[in-house]
Amino acid sequence: MKSTKKIFSIVGLLVLVQLLFQSTIPIVKADISIPISYSQELDINGTYVYNVTQFSSEASWYNFSFGFEGNWKTNAGGQIKLNLTGFYDKDPYDWGNLFGDPIPWVDIEILENNLGVLTTNFTLNNRSNSEISRALTLGYNIFQPGFLIPNENLTYIKNSALSQADPGGEFDLVGEVKVEETYNFLYIGFDQIGGNQKTHLIYDKWTGLLVWAKTSVFGYLLEIKSLNFTIDDNFVYNVIQFSGATGWYNFSGGFEGNWKTNAGGQIKLNLTGFYEKAPNDWGNVIEDPIPWFNIEILENSSGILLTNFTLANRSSSELAWSLILGYNNFQPGFLLHIIGNLTKVKNLALEEASGFFNGLVVVEETQLTIKFSFDQTGGGQRTYMIYEKRTGLLLWANTSVGSYLLEMVLDNYVPWEPTENGISPPDNFFLKFLPYIVIISISIVMISASLIISKFKTNFKRFNKFILVAILATASFTSFFVFTSSIKTAEVNEPLQEVQDISLIVDYGNGTVKTLENFELTDYNTSAFDALIKWCEIEYKDYGEYGILVEGIDGIQGNWRYFINEDFPGVSSSKYNLKNGDIVKWVYS
Repeated sequence: MKSTKKIFSIVGLLVLVQLLFQSTIPIVKADISIPISYSQELDINGTYVYNVTQFSSEASWYNFSFGFEGNWKTNAGGQIKLNLTGFYDKDPYDWGNLFGDPIPWVDIEILENNLGVLTTNFTLNNRSNSEISRALTLGYNIFQPGFLIPNENLTYIKNSALSQADPGGEFDLVGEVKVEETYNFLYIGFDQIGGNQKTHLIYDKWTGLLVWAKTSVFGYLLEIKSLNFTIDDNFVYNVIQFSGATGWYNFSGGFEGNWKTNAGGQIKLNLTGFYEKAPNDWGNVIEDPIPWFNIEILENSSGILLTNFTLANRSSSELAWSLILGYNNFQPGFLLHIIGNLTKVKNLALEEASGFFNGLVVVEETQLTIKFSFDQTGGGQRTYMIYEKRTGLLLWANTSVGSYLLEMVLDNYVPWEPTENGISPPDNFFLKFLPYIVIISISIVMISASLIISKFKTNFKRFNKFILVAILATASFTSFFVFTSSIKTAEVNEPLQEVQDISLIVDYGNGTVKTLENFELTDYNTSAFDALIKWCEIEYKDYGEYGILVEGIDGIQGNWRYFINEDFPGVSSSKYNLKNGDIVKWVYS
C-alpha cells in the first residue's frame, strides 16, 4: 500500500513539474490569429526559407533560462527554415526586447549543404522571435527584430532602431545606426563603435518579413537571403516636372501620337509579362526576356486626373526610348529585371557612356538603391534614375534633352539627395608653388647683389662665375628637396579584410569617364589595383616585390597613373591598401 502511494506521489510530482514547465511555453498553434500590428498577409501555416550565402564559426544556442541547447552551424548553400506557430507573450525570462507582446513564435530548422545535399544540423520547436534573434544575432541591444517585425507603424520601428545606437545601459553596445526606406524595403544597419558587431538587416515593408541579413560578431558571420517578397503588377508614378510634349514612335517607325502630362499628373503602369524584345528594337543591351507593360499617361486639370495617352502591351525598351529612361543602348526603363546580377548591370551602364552620345556616367549606391547618372559631354541629354536594388523597380527619374523634361517619382517613395563627389578641391596654386617662388626670389637677389658689388669692386668680378654656379646649385638642390618632401608616399600597411564606400574614377583621356561610387572590397583584396580590376579589363606586368604596373585599361594602352583622394601615392597600385571612403582615380596620359 505504501509503495502504491509512493508511486502515485512520484507520478503526481512529475505531472506538476510538467504543468509548471508547460505554463512557461505557449501551446503550439493555440491561436492562429495575427495581431493587427503585423501583416495579415502572413502564412501562419507556411514555411519561409532563407538561403545561406556566408557562414563561419559554429555557435552555441542558449534559451532565456540560460539553458545550453547545443551548438549549431550551417554553410554557404545551406538553409534556415521557419514555420510560424503563433503570436504569444514574450518568454518570462526574456533578456530584453523592446517589441511589445504578443510577438511571433516559430519552429526553426537549420540545414547544412553537404555536396549538394541539404541535411538538418539543428532544430527547435516553438521558440520566440526574441530567442532566435539573439541566437543568430539578428538585432542589437534590446532592438531584437529577428525574422519578423510589426509593419503597421514603420516610423516606430525606425525610431526604435535609432534609439538603440547609444542607450546608455551598463551592457549596451554603442554604435552607428543607419536606416533607409524604399518603396518595398526597410534597411536597418548597426556598426559597433570600436567593437566587433556589425548587423545589417532588410525587411519587406508589406509583410514585415526579413529578406536579407548580414551579421557578424568576433569570429561569427552569417549572411542569409530570402525571396519572401513579390513585386506588384501595378505602379503609379507622380509627375513632379514636365515640359515639351513629344511624339511616340514604335520600333517599326510608326508614329503613335503626341503625349504629354504636367506637374501633378501621373504615369500608370501594369506589368503584362516578360517576353522577347520587339524584332526591330533599336538596340537595348539588356537581354531577353524583358518586361512588357500597359501604360496610361494622365494630366492634372485643376486637380482632376484626365487620361492623355494610353498604349497596351509595349516593351520596356519602347517605353524607355519614348520617355528617355536610359542613354545610348542602356535602356532600363521602368523595371531593371537583371538587377540580381548587379555587377553586370553596372558594367552595362558604364560601357554605354559612349555611343550615340558621349558623356559622363556615374553610378552611386545605397544599401537599398542604385543610381545611374548620365551627363552628355558638351550638354544635351541629362538622365538620372534611381532603382531598387532587390526588385529592379524604377523609383525616381529626372531626365531631359532639348525642351523635353520629365521628373517623376514612384508613389510613396522619397528620393535621396545626390551626395557630393567627395574629391578634394585642387590645392591653392600660389601656396603650392610658394616655396619655389621664394627660392627663385632669393637666388635673383643674391645674383643681383653679386653683380652690383662687382661694379664697385673690380677684384670681385672674377668671382661672379663661381658665385653664380654656387647659387644655381643651391637653388636646384633646395628645389629638389622641397619637391621630394612634398610627395606624399603611402604607408604600405597590411590590407584590411573589408573596405567600404570606395569610389573608382577612370579618365580615358578622350572625354569618356567611368565613375563607380560606394562599393566595397572584401577578402583582403582591398588594394587600389583590386578596385580597378573589379570593374575594368586591364593589361599589366607583375614585377614581384615592386608590385604591378598597369599598361592598359579597357583596351586603351599607354601611360596610366592613379591617385588616391587626388594625391599620387608613389607606390605600385597593388601595394597601396585602401581605407574606408578612399577615392581611386586612374588617368590616361
